[in-house]
Amino acid sequence: MSLSQDSLSKGNDRKAFVTALVTNSAALVIQVAAFSWLKGRLQRVYAPRSFLPPPEKRSEAIPPGPWKWFPALLTSPSTDIIPRNGLDAYLFIRFLRLLMMIFGVFTLFTWPVLLPVDAVGFESNRDGLSKLSWGNVPVTQQTRYAAHLVLAYLLTFFVLWLIRRELDHFVKSRHQFLISHSHAKLAQSKTVLITSVPHDMDEKQLGTLLSFVPGGIAKIWIYRDNGDLPDLHEQRLEACQKLEKAECKLLRDALKAKRAEDKIRKAAEKKAKKARSTEPVDRSEAPLGNTSAISTDVEKGVENAFAKVVRPTHRLGKIPFFGQKVDTITWCKEEIARLSHLIDERRAQVGERKSQGSAFVQCNLQIGAHILSQVVTYHEPLAMYEKWTDVAPEDVVWSNIDDGAYETRARYVISWAATIGLIVLWSFPVAFVGLLSNVDSLCSEVHWLAWVCRLPSVVQGIIQGVLPPLFLAILFLILPMILRGLAWYQCIPRYSLISLSVYKRYFLFLIIHGFLIVTLSSGLTAAIPQILQNPGSIVESLAQRMPDASIFFLTYVTVTGMAGAAAALLQLVPLVLYFVHRWLVGDTPRSAYGKTFVMPKADFGTILPRISLVAAIGLAYSIISPVINGLALLSFFLLWLAWKFLFTWVFDQPDAQETGGLYFPLAISNLFVGLYIEQICLAGLFFLATDEHGNRSSLPQGILTVVLLAITFAAQILLRKSYGPITEHLPVSVMNKKLAERYERKHKGEESKGVLPDLFRRDNVRSVVRRRLKIRPKSVEDPEKLKKEQFEREQELSKGKQVAAQHNFGDLQLLDAVLRAGFVDSRPTSSAIAQYMTMEPPHSPTSPTTSQDNETTMSHTSAAPLRRRESAGSTKSKGSGKMRFAPPAPALRVEQPDDDDGDSSDDDNEDHAFDHPSTYVDAPWIWIPKDDLGLSTYLVTELIESGVQASDIGAFIDKKGNVEVVRNPPDEEWSGGHDH
Repeated sequence: MSLSQDSLSKGNDRKAFVTALVTNSAALVIQVAAFSWLKGRLQRVYAPRSFLPPPEKRSEAIPPGPWKWFPALLTSPSTDIIPRNGLDAYLFIRFLRLLMMIFGVFTLFTWPVLLPVDAVGFESNRDGLSKLSWGNVPVTQQTRYAAHLVLAYLLTFFVLWLIRRELDHFVKSRHQFLISHSHAKLAQSKTVLITSVPHDMDEKQLGTLLSFVPGGIAKIWIYRDNGDLPDLHEQRLEACQKLEKAECKLLRDALKAKRAEDKIRKAAEKKAKKARSTEPVDRSEAPLGNTSAISTDVEKGVENAFAKVVRPTHRLGKIPFFGQKVDTITWCKEEIARLSHLIDERRAQVGERKSQGSAFVQCNLQIGAHILSQVVTYHEPLAMYEKWTDVAPEDVVWSNIDDGAYETRARYVISWAATIGLIVLWSFPVAFVGLLSNVDSLCSEVHWLAWVCRLPSVVQGIIQGVLPPLFLAILFLILPMILRGLAWYQCIPRYSLISLSVYKRYFLFLIIHGFLIVTLSSGLTAAIPQILQNPGSIVESLAQRMPDASIFFLTYVTVTGMAGAAAALLQLVPLVLYFVHRWLVGDTPRSAYGKTFVMPKADFGTILPRISLVAAIGLAYSIISPVINGLALLSFFLLWLAWKFLFTWVFDQPDAQETGGLYFPLAISNLFVGLYIEQICLAGLFFLATDEHGNRSSLPQGILTVVLLAITFAAQILLRKSYGPITEHLPVSVMNKKLAERYERKHKGEESKGVLPDLFRRDNVRSVVRRRLKIRPKSVEDPEKLKKEQFEREQELSKGKQVAAQHNFGDLQLLDAVLRAGFVDSRPTSSAIAQYMTMEPPHSPTSPTTSQDNETTMSHTSAAPLRRRESAGSTKSKGSGKMRFAPPAPALRVEQPDDDDGDSSDDDNEDHAFDHPSTYVDAPWIWIPKDDLGLSTYLVTELIESGVQASDIGAFIDKKGNVEVVRNPPDEEWSGGHDH
């Protein structure tokens, strides 16, 4: 090795690592300081869980002060995350805690042992971080490698013991979560999705086939061919969204014209007052003439202002700027009516259509669902073979459950073949990143890169220390979208399982491209000079140079921990969107609802692979370059702190996509990848190590490392065989515990006389089924009741319209002129405006009512107008970020008291829960924001009269056109807060 090459190694250490460390440390300090200052001022961004969800799922408020949140977060139990965000979120935090324990112990043992072994007691021509690695040990000190072998054994056994302990905790936590009352009461806990059902099998035949299930079957939904019904349903949704935007735009333009009119009137009144004050008092005719002139000016100004209120239009067809130009509101109402008629016709034919080969089976008992999912059900190959438990309607991918068994397996092969092909093609840009991390070695050997060596040291440090991780991050930014599409193509029937598949594919990509290829390309670059001089030494040179690639990964681990934790805490993107969202998508109540109430969520399918990659890198280099252990410990501590904060105060994970912690065993198994890479690399280094005479000096250590590799592989197989069967499904010993306790209480004192207990006899489970049947939603199919409710709604609408007309009669007449004047580009004529200016409001037999209606009467079944308690303005106080919410709506179903069996449900599936949404979901209501003038009441009435359901409940628009909401859309239930 030449002196110049050693100097380059020094520069690589100092410039790359130090630059990245200083840059990211400064960014971490700045972002944490900004977070500490903003968290108390923008609670909507940094603490939405403290006030947005329903009261029973809210977190405590963040402690006041800039730093009190830190000890509060450290001391808060991680188990508090389970009732708020589910078991997936809790086990994610638990996984980060596991990595902290691993690398904490690694640091405790490797730093005081391996760092002196690698760097102390001999002279070395290396400097910087490369001196603290395997490659620094000279050929005359080969016996020092014994320390590496001993620690490799000790730390591997420690990791295996820790993995076994965490898997045991995971299995117990998952079982307790699945049988807990909060989960067992959900109908999804007893629902099984079965695919590849014979097409000639109907509900009755399937129910007879599954009659063996303990507790019996409650409901069966067979997925049938819906024809063009889903397309019609989507078209109607799009038409409703377009209509809602058009109505809100028309309302906003009308309010803008009203503001312009008010300005004109105020200016005219001010001008008239000034004219009267400057003219003689005894001239009685002149003021009349001046008043007439001023009135004419006002009329012209108002006409110009309201001439800008143009009904929204759009062009038909898919090509922009071409196609017939139509009035948006009129076209949408006609389109909704046409589509609704077609949808009703198609729905009447659904029951007669053929089966698509999938069925949803809801069992009476949770144990029945888990037993059904594990038995061989049908006698034909692959028929009714695949089954999934804990299926929620919102988690179903409807387009992926209508394929046959052979088509599904063909798609599986094609999907993974495409994934492997993508890995091969992705190698070229990722290899370039590895070359860039060692560009100083290349510039001394490749003449056209010599200019890089002449750059200032700071610039070289940025090129090697900052640019490679940055380019790597950009490359993998678009990758999850491609992988999600491949997982979708595989015909995975649930969104949560698609996310699990993305995790597997993404980690495979990262471990190959983000680690192996970068390592090999970095080692190849560093070994180029010696390979050119002696081509026969390529294998030995690569083995000796492999530790040099650790410099890049020291930088990568540092950047991932510091930058990732700081970005997670500050939430720069949500922070920016919070301020610009109103101008981007805040023009309708639904978009305002998303901005106000919908909290962010974490996608573990794309988050966990990155963390698993850092863990694998740390394990792989834990012995070769022990400095990485302390950096990994720091990174995982920062990530644990940031993500625990997010799951405590910010995120809201959807219940429907909860997997019950199935990400955790995948993350655990990926730790073995890091162990295998570490042991294979160590074995290769031992076998290739030579003494000063050129003899192989560490063959015994290499053989023992191979033995350790075999032990690790055997341990993984044993753990998988041991915990695999009890991971996905509930054991009978856990599920029937409460049934056994009930049986013992019922037969207490009786002699068994040799008869074994039968927990699933009909009389033992009848009480459970009876309780479940008693909690069905109240029927609303009574015609008399429907007529009565319809009459009450019409009376409330009529009353609201009269009240609004009493206060703003002229404005309603003007809006009517805008609405009724014509078709496209319609504007109120001068005569209409003149008529509007001379009208007088009618006299009502009742006295005017105030606009301070009690919002506690709100219900999603009523379209009555709802007025604000305050005048128009923001419902959110400035600074604190706290908002005013509508109170909960009356309960729509009878609540079930807690019982001791854990299988009764107060969240029973409705009759259409597992039918395709297009077969039963009504068109969404048009949600229009309420204004102070009462114009929204007119728009709502006009839509209802045309057959389109609409409401202005819970949404408000101020004089400047800003829309804010205090609840979710009026056609949905409201519990006093938002929750997925």
